[in-house]
Amino acid sequence: MKLGIHCNHLGHVEERIAGNRLHHGEFYNFRREDLPNLKHWLLDNNIAMSIHTPLARVDWYPRPPTWSFLCDPDKEKRELNIKLVIETLDYAEEFGAQYIVVHFPAPPQSDISYLSDQKLRDTALGSADGLAELSARRKIPIHIEGFGPSPFLSTEFLIEVLGQYTSLSYCFDSAHMKLSALRDGFDYFGFLEQIAPYVASVHLWNTRGPQDYEDYRHIPVHPSQKREEGWVDIPRVIDVLKPIVPSATVILESSERYPPALGGYDYRDGVEWVRQLLKE
Repeated sequence: MKLGIHCNHLGHVEERIAGNRLHHGEFYNFRREDLPNLKHWLLDNNIAMSIHTPLARVDWYPRPPTWSFLCDPDKEKRELNIKLVIETLDYAEEFGAQYIVVHFPAPPQSDISYLSDQKLRDTALGSADGLAELSARRKIPIHIEGFGPSPFLSTEFLIEVLGQYTSLSYCFDSAHMKLSALRDGFDYFGFLEQIAPYVASVHLWNTRGPQDYEDYRHIPVHPSQKREEGWVDIPRVIDVLKPIVPSATVILESSERYPPALGGYDYRDGVEWVRQLLKE
């Protein structure tokens, strides 16, 4: 499994990638004027790239740009989301990105009280079909990342989609799935074991639950985080995935700031910890 790190600002690139002796970066929401410098740096340093939609900040999409409308009954919102994906694919072609990540399935942002379950399902499947067609036509893999609360964040729905559309793969997010499992009451590692054959990338960060997320958002992984204290069991996540999808890319998806209230640890200790887990 390959190790990379998330960057959303040009100032992060040197410190997070080169500073940790990494060779892959996943990039998100950069200022458009910084993209030429980013492209030159990646080429000069032979860095592999993936993109978390969107690569460039836009003023025509609702904030935050991680919002997904692909399961939304509002057709105009879905079309706006697809426009954002298409622009990201354009950048992926220009930069030679290995893949892009798109949030799907995701909670509807519009009123759905008047819609049947079948109508919602048809809408979600229609968006999956659109993503798969774009991926196949542009010859750029799309990794879908489930984001809750969504009625379609289930192994049954995801395996149906990923089994039907081979141009799509799954991006497993270690902490968002922890939050979903706590909220929806499903077995975290049961989910992971079932979805594992379809996983092509992993987002690693940690949380103990909703209060951590509210207070600190994406907490860097660190060897001090013990499962008996409520943290995601990161070694077990890697142990499940590594023999099944050894070519998957693991992205450390957090900032370098470890919350002082939780110990203020050096995030680089977490980078080395994961590097060693991937080797073992």
